[in-house]
Amino acid sequence: IGKPVTKRGEGLNSTFYGHEVVGYKLTLKVLNNLKFPKEIVEKVSHLVRYHLFYYNVGDVTEAGVRRFLKRVGPEYVEDLIKVREADRIGSGVPKAVPYKLRHLKYMIEKVKKDPVSVKMLAVNGTDIMKKFNLKPGPIIGQILDILLDEVMENPKGNNKESLLQRVSDLSHRSYQDLYVLQNKAKNRKEEFEKGIEGKMKKKFFVK
Repeated sequence: IGKPVTKRGEGLNSTFYGHEVVGYKLTLKVLNNLKFPKEIVEKVSHLVRYHLFYYNVGDVTEAGVRRFLKRVGPEYVEDLIKVREADRIGSGVPKAVPYKLRHLKYMIEKVKKDPVSVKMLAVNGTDIMKKFNLKPGPIIGQILDILLDEVMENPKGNNKESLLQRVSDLSHRSYQDLYVLQNKAKNRKEEFEKGIEGKMKKKFFVK
């Protein structure tokens, strides 16, 4: 839906930079104008926003799949893959579900019980505040974000003892130090996503 608006150039030189974001906004507008229920509006627009993903066997690690799940939401993954299959059918390719897509499904099944959200951590904000006598504030969110990023790399570390030991170190850091660590985690995620999506965009002649 966002490609006509974002199209630049002709033929193989055509680009559709940002069509997934533009498409997301258009979908919101159209479905709201048509008075669709809020739940459907949110779900469909979300699928449009995240339909452009790249997966290649050997390029994407288990941690990468966990970050993919965190980004798109585990509850949307099944439908997102169906959108990809429909996209392939509409493009006239021989197989709607190629090996790469089957492998992605396998990887998702493999890591689906691993932590991909703060709520899945073995500790929560209340645990941290009580244990280290901390008051509610941004520092708690920073610590939880840092913990989540670390356990997405190593899910075995998602146990209360290990996490509280890590919090013991983090709780003595300055707000600025925690801010840097928090943003480092976010940047690592962004680098991963840009890296894998860059190949897909090149394949489909988009930027």
